[in-house]
Amino acid sequence: MTGSPDAGAGPHVAGLAGPLREALERSLADRLARRPGAELNLDNAFWGAPEPRDLGEALTRFGPTCVNIVVRIFERIRDIDPTLGLWMQIRYLRNVWCGGSAGFKVVYVEPAAMRERLDHHFAGAGGRRVARDTILGGIEHQRGALLGSLTASMAELFRGGEPLDADSWREVHRPDQEAVHLCVGKHEPRPPELDDIHLDWRSPVVGVDEESRRCRYGLLIGVVHWVQARFGLGKPVFPIQSIDDRVAALAGRHEAPARWAEFTARWRDARWPLALRGGDGAAEAQTWLRECDELAAAQRADA
Repeated sequence: MTGSPDAGAGPHVAGLAGPLREALERSLADRLARRPGAELNLDNAFWGAPEPRDLGEALTRFGPTCVNIVVRIFERIRDIDPTLGLWMQIRYLRNVWCGGSAGFKVVYVEPAAMRERLDHHFAGAGGRRVARDTILGGIEHQRGALLGSLTASMAELFRGGEPLDADSWREVHRPDQEAVHLCVGKHEPRPPELDDIHLDWRSPVVGVDEESRRCRYGLLIGVVHWVQARFGLGKPVFPIQSIDDRVAALAGRHEAPARWAEFTARWRDARWPLALRGGDGAAEAQTWLRECDELAAAQRADA
């Protein structure tokens, strides 16, 4: 957060779940050691800056919103597979993004094993269910321009084939709600853009076809989801980033009331612990955002 005096993520990384912290530390250590395949690990932390010295510094450069996204995805994968067998198939985390969808690129330990594990969780044994996309349901996760991918995928669909470049699975949760989407590229050498795990803010899945073991999609919500994911229209408010932006905009203004300074001090202490609490932290940050907006409105009224 620009102008923030807080100490960053460093003092709080111990609050990360052990398997998540291990994956992040491995990703950073192997990139710093120049190991093959680790060149893009935790890439946000390396953009336009010297190499981070430790995980706390790397996550500080990610910012609390991106860190919160990483934790939320870990939580959803843990809900699908409480044994963490799926999570252990993630060797490295690469760059994180947040917009019409939010997630991170990955390097899998063994892509074939990841596919097998994902198919196993179609039954939902011990966790939440996932199902494969149909060819058209996974169109956004093929290579090349959308029109070219659509043409090729339609041809493959009529032949009864499989997606061309990547297989993908969606969490079967509540339609029109947040759900995780996991993508596994099919070719070697592996194009970095095809292996990723992300959150769909509005899941288009309304059920599964038990015979084909594929997702079923709602027509209207499918269109809404596609427009949101592709163009960012109707994407959610990211409360931690929204508060950070408001605090940065008012930093140092002499006309800011004392209660704004008090809020800023409390927020400085709360922002990283909230980020590392995943979904619960994001929900609580909405309360902070409402307080922030009320303060801003009161300030405008007093001006």
